[in-house]
Amino acid sequence: MTALEGSAQTILNQLNAAQSLTAGAVYSAEQGDILAPGIMQTATVTEQMRLDYNADVQGVIDATYYNAEILFQDNYVATMANLDTAVDNLVAATAVLMEVQAVANMAANADTVQEQMAVQAVLTNNDMTITAADVSNYNNALGAVQTYARDAGAFLAASRNTTMTGTVDAYAANSGTSLYGATVAYSATADIMNISATNVFGIGLQGLLGADTVTLADVYAAGYGS
Repeated sequence: MTALEGSAQTILNQLNAAQSLTAGAVYSAEQGDILAPGIMQTATVTEQMRLDYNADVQGVIDATYYNAEILFQDNYVATMANLDTAVDNLVAATAVLMEVQAVANMAANADTVQEQMAVQAVLTNNDMTITAADVSNYNNALGAVQTYARDAGAFLAASRNTTMTGTVDAYAANSGTSLYGATVAYSATADIMNISATNVFGIGLQGLLGADTVTLADVYAAGYGS
């Protein structure tokens, strides 16, 4: 873009010079002044200027401004936004179920018959059961966090994987397709990243992100350490 701006500005400078010189030339003629040889020609657009400008135009046409790395990064950002929402939903669903904490505390401290009867009275007079809907909301929120966290991690890992980005960029270049607006989906069970751009091409890259997979123990460790 910088080169194109420069070559275009060079021609514009000549055109601007021509406007000023033309006004001056007309005025000089009206005054009976004679232009020295070559004055107007200083505003000439040369063949080299034309060639440079056209070459820079073609360079922009041929350049790849939106590549696979950016595509994966954009999907990472979008998925992280979904993950934030999923975490909020999980927090809300967890808060509903946290009523069992009060019940657990009462039960743990009910050692005598009187204390046990007191707990019984509380449970009788207050609905402290949990509904199937409460559990469903909680479990669905867990699943959403699992999905979005997994996909976000995969997209970020893919953006850093030069084998994946290079393959997708080459495929797009060979088919003359822009990756802007392409869709990306990841399957953890098959470790495959599927990329499709309009109706021109679809490509699946499998087995390239296995080293980036973390275990239950890893996630627990990361959670306790954060």
